[in-house]
Amino acid sequence: MSDDPDLESAYALKTPEDNKRLYSKWAETYDADLVTGTTFRHPDVVARMYVEAGGRWPCLDVGCGTGVMAEKLPPQAVLDGIDISPEMLSVARRKGRYRNLLEADLTQPLDLPDATYAGLVSTGTFTHGHVGPEALSELVRVLAPGALAVIGVKPEVWVDKGFEVVFDALVSDLLVSTPSICEEAVYADAARAPDGHADDTGYIVTFQRL
Repeated sequence: MSDDPDLESAYALKTPEDNKRLYSKWAETYDADLVTGTTFRHPDVVARMYVEAGGRWPCLDVGCGTGVMAEKLPPQAVLDGIDISPEMLSVARRKGRYRNLLEADLTQPLDLPDATYAGLVSTGTFTHGHVGPEALSELVRVLAPGALAVIGVKPEVWVDKGFEVVFDALVSDLLVSTPSICEEAVYADAARAPDGHADDTGYIVTFQRL
């Protein structure tokens, strides 16, 4: 695995330590490299869908990184962010859009009380080399009844990593509503997408805490 900060090295990550190592190098240029530079549009899509569906505050931004999502949500949004990389959180903190920022490994239990949040958003986190469905039960735990969640999930990992199975279990246990899934292009301008990724799509998954 290359440690160079680019999309391919991000997709090749294997462990939380790999993630911390890569994003410590990428934090200061991440927005220019991957968001603005490639026309990555999923933060805009997730934010818009959350607001249009009646999303409320406070909301938890999962895998918030440099705080791209916060810049897409309304100014009155009350947001907390969680991420594994202290360097990425440092960039997010400078943007001044978060109430609280928490450094944490999403594959482990979270130091957050039950039913804390009225909503949850996430993009760029449930993908190759990052976080799998093992995080979902903890994230559902910190949502209040009726909370809305809108998250991005790479289609390739939806079945292969077990997201479908975990969501089916959460629905069967009456913890969440049956998720609504739509597929959206990842990049607004395919000509500026990373090499080999012009046609990439992602699932936008919407559900409620019951």
